[in-house]
Amino acid sequence: MSKLALRELSPFQLTLFRVLLAGLTLAVILGMRGQMREIQYELRSRLGTMAVLGLLSFFLSSGSSTTALAFLPASVTSLLTNVSPLFVALSLILLHRGRVHLGMISGVLVGLIGLVLVIFGESPTSFGTLVLNPLGVGLALMSSATWAAYIVLGQRAMRKSNPQAVVVASSLFGTIPWLLITVFSGALPGLSHLPFSEWLLILYVGIVGTGIPYLLWTAALTRLSAATVAVFQYTVPFWAIIFAAVLLGESITLPLVLGGLGIVAGIAITQRAPKLPEKVGASSRT
Repeated sequence: MSKLALRELSPFQLTLFRVLLAGLTLAVILGMRGQMREIQYELRSRLGTMAVLGLLSFFLSSGSSTTALAFLPASVTSLLTNVSPLFVALSLILLHRGRVHLGMISGVLVGLIGLVLVIFGESPTSFGTLVLNPLGVGLALMSSATWAAYIVLGQRAMRKSNPQAVVVASSLFGTIPWLLITVFSGALPGLSHLPFSEWLLILYVGIVGTGIPYLLWTAALTRLSAATVAVFQYTVPFWAIIFAAVLLGESITLPLVLGGLGIVAGIAITQRAPKLPEKVGASSRT
């Protein structure tokens, strides 16, 4: 749906609405529960933590993934922006050298092979040649890397308080920068001329595609292990591939499917490996 919205919007505009509507969705839910003061508490007591989380997730990760969509097919973008568990596992391997289970190393290697297939297999007739836009690939992978950092820091922050309140408080530090960028880039006035169908897409992407997944993700992490939550995450890229083919007419190539299977298999292997003190987190990208 984000790819469809980008036909009328710039990545800056769409990211602003995604972040803003996601924060508002969770704020409304907290308000209905009578928990608005918990947002104020997070901002007063852990302002620095909220700023870091907001910049990692709502500013860098959301902005990079949305901008990558402007350069890459939606199916490829979905796969590349959902490899954050591999980045988390890779960071654990580098931090705990000599004390890492072989399964985690194997999982990362399998996932990286899948990544190579996706990135260099877009054109089956010229496999091994980078047909995809390099900037788009870099932005998509940066989105995953910053989301991985958010997973590690966010899980620690959410253990101490209401996870939804943490998300809403941190969203302010993604909304404000994107609002300023949109204003100073001159993209704000053009929003008044958008057709009604585009506003429906914006509402869907912001509320259904971003806000509700954040709600479900934070709720799941308070009840389930990160590894269990990750099982549901594995299906996201494949649904994206199906929808991209049906709605956007994108091709489903053999390297794309094999690469996607490799990425998912790699993530699954790292999740099943015996855990170190830090868990390998699940992601919740759409």
